[in-house]
Amino acid sequence: MKITHSILPLLFGLLQVGCSAIIDDKALLPPATGESGEIVLVMDSAKWMGPLGDEIRNTFRAPFPGLIQDEPVFNLVYVDPDKLNSVLRNSKNMVFVNTLEGNSKSDIILRNYFTKESIETIKSDSSIFMSKQTDLFAKGQSVMHLFQQNNDLLINHIINNRVNIQHHFEEIEKNRYYQAIYKAPREKGIENHLLEKHQFFIKVPYGYEIALETGNSSWIRLMDNKVDKNLFITYRDYTEEKAFNKENIVALRDNAWRKFLLGDDSLSYMVTEPLVPVDSVSLNWRNKFTVEVRGVWKLNNNSMGGPFLGYLFVDEAMGRLYYIEGFVFAPGKKKRNILRELETILWTFETQSEYSS
Repeated sequence: MKITHSILPLLFGLLQVGCSAIIDDKALLPPATGESGEIVLVMDSAKWMGPLGDEIRNTFRAPFPGLIQDEPVFNLVYVDPDKLNSVLRNSKNMVFVNTLEGNSKSDIILRNYFTKESIETIKSDSSIFMSKQTDLFAKGQSVMHLFQQNNDLLINHIINNRVNIQHHFEEIEKNRYYQAIYKAPREKGIENHLLEKHQFFIKVPYGYEIALETGNSSWIRLMDNKVDKNLFITYRDYTEEKAFNKENIVALRDNAWRKFLLGDDSLSYMVTEPLVPVDSVSLNWRNKFTVEVRGVWKLNNNSMGGPFLGYLFVDEAMGRLYYIEGFVFAPGKKKRNILRELETILWTFETQSEYSS
């Protein structure tokens, strides 16, 4: 289904609600607040408890892939429109949900966000259902508006665009992580070493160290007494397309890890946990066909384990098949945000040909 964006800026010149909440001079806005991965949702309570609320929950509280312990894609905080105070209004991520049907106090408050012209536009064009804004009430804030003529039409739009809606906030979170991770000076000595020895570049955050290397693999690690964060890059000559099959990706990572010993046992090494299905999805990354995998790793003696995410792609200029991975060991801790942080680092990876261009 095509999303119509051309008149959405017109629609959201509409934010006229008691405009004391909206500051025209962005320099005067307070900084956005809130936890990473948290979204404040504003909608009528009856709609929140009904089928429309179900689809909102299915979208934002869907299970984060590749984890043993259930964590949602986002932490969703519901707020009645009448209870939206100045603290909640400054949240980093906000979603306003409204349809033109219903006459509750909350419905009326939310409809007052729209000008008469924008309401007429929504009534006449059922293809329009979403708009996005930044820095509406606070600096660094991302706001999404989901709206339609009635609940059924909006439910249909949400179901058909669920991945796009999730992806919007995932990219926002990734950008925030990037700013936070690389605020400190990078480990440029490691970056230069990897570029010279292995012909690839990755932005190495402050504190990471090279744990081990072989001729074609590098393990980069940041370990403290709370969380063990890890990056792993391995490559080989690209010979055939079946390398992109999920089972072959698992075999590649397991074979590469057999060269590295982990833990206190000198005979222990990493394997992919066979009892947990590996999720895989194809995507386009820098115009390269790429397969993303997410799953669970463990040591062969079962003494350690945790989630991982990885990407497999080909550098045609060098004829190399690359597999890059982030994995974490953090027993007893939530791991969604750590994986998002590692994903942000992995997305700075460039082959030598890309880095030089």
